[in-house]
Amino acid sequence: MTRTASRALACAWIGVFLLHVRWALAAPVGAFNDDAIHLLLARALRGGVYMLPDGFNAPATYPQPGYPLFLAPFAALVEPHWGLLRFVGLAVSGLMVLLTWRLARRMLTEGWAIVAALLVAINNVFMIYSGAVMPDVASAAFSLAILLLFAQGIENERDAARLAVAAGFAPLLRPEGFLLIASLCLAFLIRREFRRGFTFAGLALLPSGLWALRNYQQARTASGYFSYWATMCARWDARSLLIHALRVAATYFGEGLLGLVGLPFPALLAFGLASWALMAYGASRQLRGRGEPWVAAMAVYMAGVALLHLAWQIEVVRYLLAVLPIAWIFLLKGATALFGRRRALAASLALFAAGAALRLDASPLREKRPQAAWLPATTAWIRAHVPPDARLQSDFEGSVMLWTGRPAIPFFDVVLDVDHWLGAVRWYRVKYVLFTSAVKSRQLAWLLRRPQIREVYRDASEGTVVLAFEDSSASASLRRGMNRRR
Repeated sequence: MTRTASRALACAWIGVFLLHVRWALAAPVGAFNDDAIHLLLARALRGGVYMLPDGFNAPATYPQPGYPLFLAPFAALVEPHWGLLRFVGLAVSGLMVLLTWRLARRMLTEGWAIVAALLVAINNVFMIYSGAVMPDVASAAFSLAILLLFAQGIENERDAARLAVAAGFAPLLRPEGFLLIASLCLAFLIRREFRRGFTFAGLALLPSGLWALRNYQQARTASGYFSYWATMCARWDARSLLIHALRVAATYFGEGLLGLVGLPFPALLAFGLASWALMAYGASRQLRGRGEPWVAAMAVYMAGVALLHLAWQIEVVRYLLAVLPIAWIFLLKGATALFGRRRALAASLALFAAGAALRLDASPLREKRPQAAWLPATTAWIRAHVPPDARLQSDFEGSVMLWTGRPAIPFFDVVLDVDHWLGAVRWYRVKYVLFTSAVKSRQLAWLLRRPQIREVYRDASEGTVVLAFEDSSASASLRRGMNRRR
């Protein structure tokens, strides 16, 4: 690489880094709710427990404890300045990009490995979540590190045991870690190393087994995710599964991977399916060429995660992050193998994807401003006017607990009518309800029709409404000192 090209590449990386910082500063801790929940659990671990401060004193069985454990020392250092933790997320994101390049070099030329790392770095889904205090990026980076260790070679039983001990942490970060362990076990079997494969599986699954045992002893369930699976299984039918599968192909890969936001659904679906075909072609070409077991492990892991989210009927595009680096490595391998010496065609594909990503990365920044805290005016009002032991209900229950210190619960999954809601609210002893950004607007209209429910706070700039129930001991004083912002 010439000196001019090296300088241009360095400038590109600096620009990408500044974009990530800008996006991270625009999303305060609590903006995703799950980030606040992981942070609350990290704080709880310092006290030797794993539960949310929702007032029920019930042990948490999900999310997995790996990321809160990783986060705990950083949280202790910065509390209560939670915004500083976004730089921990940025550091982990940088590690993921570096590991993408390292792994891509084993399958692509040096130049194309850099392209793969750049396309991952500017991906808009990655850009949105790179500074978030959430396990998705950390899990993806950890998976890349495990695959890279496996690719470097397992020479003896000790190496296999070390890899197993490291891989055992993967399911404690995200459930996809089980698929990583399964793919590595399959790779051992492909190499006919049956003893190492079974030893690896036993050691790698031990931490998750202990976690499941803890959950069963304290909550009579191996994992809180089981209730989600049970609900989805009860709703499964062939038609809904097919529709969901098509939506995943269009949303996760047409929009998320390729950045083609705004296209009609048929076009997104076509691009998503085409990307799957090109990734499969790239994996098959690499397997035919050398047949390395680590490539088989990558392909199986990629396919396993895709199948998992075809069955998991909650559609959130951040689930793409688990396989984002592997997807681009296989996709570029497929493109370079398909086009052969016609490098301009493969380069055009990369430039097309880069342009689509940068369009999404740059366009919203005019509207997004750095934010130090989540809904600062609303949370300040709650801290000043809501009693410390009064429970709130909100679609951002974790963020409420983190920024106000008040116990909170999420909205109910199924609400038949306002009487059903009120009955459940009384059962859980909820005193206030916080609505944010018109979410659950139909339920808000329901509740405001009842005389025992009063609006006690509204902030139009933050899009929030707080309701108080008549039986709240503070409701009378709240009405007298009502603070409304129109």
